[in-house]
Amino acid sequence: MSDPTRTLVHDGEVDASPPPGRAEEHIRIAGGRAMLALSLLLGWFLLYLLVLSDFEQNHAQNVLYGELRTQLAEGTAPTGAPVRAGAPVALLDIPSLDVDSLVVVEGTRSRQLQDGPGHRPGTVLPGQQGVSVVAGRSTSYGRPFADLPDIERGAEVVVTTAQGRFEYVVSGIRVDGDPMPAPPGDGASRLILVTSSGSGSRLARLQPSHTVYVDAELRSGAAAAGPRSSADPEPTLLEPHVDRLTLAELALALQVLLGALAAFVWAWSRWSRRAAWIAGAPAVVAALWLVSSIGARLLPALI
Repeated sequence: MSDPTRTLVHDGEVDASPPPGRAEEHIRIAGGRAMLALSLLLGWFLLYLLVLSDFEQNHAQNVLYGELRTQLAEGTAPTGAPVRAGAPVALLDIPSLDVDSLVVVEGTRSRQLQDGPGHRPGTVLPGQQGVSVVAGRSTSYGRPFADLPDIERGAEVVVTTAQGRFEYVVSGIRVDGDPMPAPPGDGASRLILVTSSGSGSRLARLQPSHTVYVDAELRSGAAAAGPRSSADPEPTLLEPHVDRLTLAELALALQVLLGALAAFVWAWSRWSRRAAWIAGAPAVVAALWLVSSIGARLLPALI
């Protein structure tokens, strides 16, 4: 009988390789974690687009409204070019759609339409003789033109600018491919409201199927047209637009996010869990919000 207190020593080779399937298990775990992180990021971005971006535009509208109201009172609101991109140029009211005192900004790129409906450069300002074009989002950032495809002929559209208050009447609704209306006559003014439209839920409308145009004719009293800005070289509103400035800002925002995550991990390992959450979570959320806001500018402007 062997002695249980003795240690047996094996002189032969010992197989120290991991059990079969261990490497595949590590790959599966890493892949699952990566998919979970990607799902969380996608969920956050959808939450931002469909919900949180509304708060962002509401804040921008409040600031722009105060700025434009002051300019209207002082008589310094723009009546023609040059107009800084993103500057407020008019107030828009559509009573039948419950649109009230919506600030229209200069420019129709995604960056400008995050703040509100945008006046297309190259067209006259609303209320002036000629054709003015104003575009607005249908799904994100407050959805100012979400109900525009449902507007009825004869509905009233009111615009207030430095040159006065102008009342338009909707004369027609069309989509891509429909015939264009005849140009307005001498001394007349037409306002074209533009947005995107699609079928299904709000989430499905992130991929709109067509562009909607609402033509409205000024009843009377068109103002003299001021100087026009140069036309935007990127007029397509349903296609993504990528520019170097946005990419540079996105790269910097991603660095801020990585720094916030690194600081949170460091605090998690050095501080108490509660202190790490209190100090780190707001910084990470703020960085995520910044990345989402800038990243959204790469999407089509009318979404």
